[in-house]
Amino acid sequence: MDVKNQSLLGLFTAALLSASFGAQAVGLLVGQVGVQLTISTGCTIGNGSVTGGINQWGTLNFGNYADVTSIINGTVAGSNGSAVTITCSTGLTPSMSLNGGLAATGAVRAMTSSGNKISYRLFSDAAHTTEIGINTPVTLTTGTTAQNIPIYGRVLPGDQTSTTPAAGTYNDTVVATISW
Repeated sequence: MDVKNQSLLGLFTAALLSASFGAQAVGLLVGQVGVQLTISTGCTIGNGSVTGGINQWGTLNFGNYADVTSIINGTVAGSNGSAVTITCSTGLTPSMSLNGGLAATGAVRAMTSSGNKISYRLFSDAAHTTEIGINTPVTLTTGTTAQNIPIYGRVLPGDQTSTTPAAGTYNDTVVATISW
């Protein structure tokens, strides 16, 4: 390399070094940012959905029948068609209560269609032996893995004012409350 190229290379290197290291920080501040997450004890419902800000825990669909002369059973299914579940923090013992719905008569809930009623009952076991009374707490078995929420329905001919009610789609809405 000749002297002229060495001089140019030297000037170029000097220019780069002054550009890289010539800009010095005017000041330097070091600080900390705290990071936090609080996990509270509680329970979570699974397989439900939310519509208009209201939790929808599922549907109890008794099906399609011509009359109510026989016992008709149903089970609550969540938004994905499987059971509605509950998962709770360790050490919690939650209970569930169900209100009387929109048209209960005495201790029996009822679905309505155009002023007509079909009475039904809710149970906490598949054998339909433990009825869930209106606003009566039922202790739930839970843990840190999802457990099914036991809600089973039954239409009994003896609860009806007529076992051949008018044709129509009969509906009710029951509010479920979980507390711990």
